[in-house]
Amino acid sequence: MMIYKSLFLFVFANLFNQAYNLEQITCPKWLPNTNKILPAGVELSMDLELANRVRCYCEIVKAKEKECLDNNVPKNICLERTQNWVDNNLTLRENFQLVNGNLVAPLPRRDRMINVTP
Repeated sequence: MMIYKSLFLFVFANLFNQAYNLEQITCPKWLPNTNKILPAGVELSMDLELANRVRCYCEIVKAKEKECLDNNVPKNICLERTQNWVDNNLTLRENFQLVNGNLVAPLPRRDRMINVTP
């Protein structure tokens, strides 16, 4: 269900992005604690990748949102573009649930058939 929602929002947002000539937000991958871009083929660890995405949100995504609003593009379109970026780059991919104030991982799905005979 989430995939269909994301796909719908992506297509819908792209129509408005084309109408207002809004470019898709892209971020470089920086070397940790520097302004240098990672060389091609070099990957970051999961922790550093998350830090890179948070830095991108703070330095690039929010600046693009402000630029969008300053260009008199309707506010809902600018905010939707930012939200799409967040949904695609900063949300948890697992269906974690909040139970009694604790974040609980979902039970693993099993793909084995069980044959039960009485």
